[in-house]
Amino acid sequence: MKIPSYQMEIEDIFLFLEQQNYHSICITSSNPKEGVTSLAQAITERHLLAGYRTLLVDLNFQNPSLIPLTQFIKKPYSNNQTNDYLTYDPHNKVGLLGTSIIKNKAHIIALRQPQNLKKTIATWLLEFDKIIIDTSPLSQSALQNIPAHTVASCCDGTILIILSGQTRQNEIKEALDKLAAHNANLVGLVFNDQFQPHIKNEICREIKRCTFLPDKISIKLIKFIKNNRFLSILV
Repeated sequence: MKIPSYQMEIEDIFLFLEQQNYHSICITSSNPKEGVTSLAQAITERHLLAGYRTLLVDLNFQNPSLIPLTQFIKKPYSNNQTNDYLTYDPHNKVGLLGTSIIKNKAHIIALRQPQNLKKTIATWLLEFDKIIIDTSPLSQSALQNIPAHTVASCCDGTILIILSGQTRQNEIKEALDKLAAHNANLVGLVFNDQFQPHIKNEICREIKRCTFLPDKISIKLIKFIKNNRFLSILV
């Protein structure tokens, strides 16, 4: 799911990060498919719109999203360093300055060492103003990937995404404990309400369950609820 970079929630995250003056941001979650990639891309786009030279780094080994476009660039332009960072996400149909998933096992093993990853991030920051890193879930750490907690410990700040109504409390606690144990700077939690019913829908569902109410009254109540502006702004 693609999140528009102009969405108010994205604007709030962007403004917060601006106030803190972070240059490298890790975005992670407890489990797969909680919205990490979508949020990472939206935040990257918002920084680009603000005029920052921003690099999206795909270290989400469980669900990689970016593919390099250098193979499609004609040779006369191959010396342009910017072309090395041209990537495309076929799922969300978006092109970004990014670096796709690392496939060299020796490189992966090297970057599992925090000091090596910090040096790599520092190298990227010589060319870019902001680095946004899309990571694998915290619950999935294996030899073939770079653990999310390692990435988080090497960044200025970390954002943890929680899928409302799906992520269990013990999973959230485990994620928070793991980040704290590795001295990650957790700057905020983002709740993804993709599968969380809106309060208006919940009220309407309860009205429909009240079988003792006449149909005319139920219809009027549901119409009132759906058109209520106050309930529209509640989450």
